[in-house]
Amino acid sequence: MAMESDAGGPMTAEQLEEFLTQGDRFAKIATTMPDGWPVVSPVWYEWDGSSFLIVSKEKTSLVQNLRREPRCGLLVDNPTLPYKRVSVQGVAEFLGDDFDWVEPARRMVLRYLGEGGLSYAESTFEFPRVPFRVWPKRMATWNGGGFDRTFHRETVWHELPVPEQADR
Repeated sequence: MAMESDAGGPMTAEQLEEFLTQGDRFAKIATTMPDGWPVVSPVWYEWDGSSFLIVSKEKTSLVQNLRREPRCGLLVDNPTLPYKRVSVQGVAEFLGDDFDWVEPARRMVLRYLGEGGLSYAESTFEFPRVPFRVWPKRMATWNGGGFDRTFHRETVWHELPVPEQADR
């Protein structure tokens, strides 16, 4: 599909929900290392309509960076035509030890790997995990319907409510 029109624009609520819940697109989370350098980490996620649930491991730079500075960037994009993207400026909220991350992790395995990935994933469930949510504070979307609107207009960031406990 050639992009020959100026129809690219923000996603509707329905397009956003479908884009974030269907398919096996990774989220990429941008954080900063202690020395100030940026780093981007690809992750599986589950979107619940208001936040991105991620299940990671304590020793990752992603988790260490977010514990130090919970503000982050997050991108979910479609790498093939029609190009689409959701860009987020968000805040990470770490979930307590009582949060059951196993069932969401199973759903993510099925989404990203299919049934064949369950046996491997379940064999690693005994190892500790760190579940957290990224709450979007600002979000910009593009539906890929034509030329990117930013050729003609600035990106429009939409402010979103962040729960008080996550908004530091």
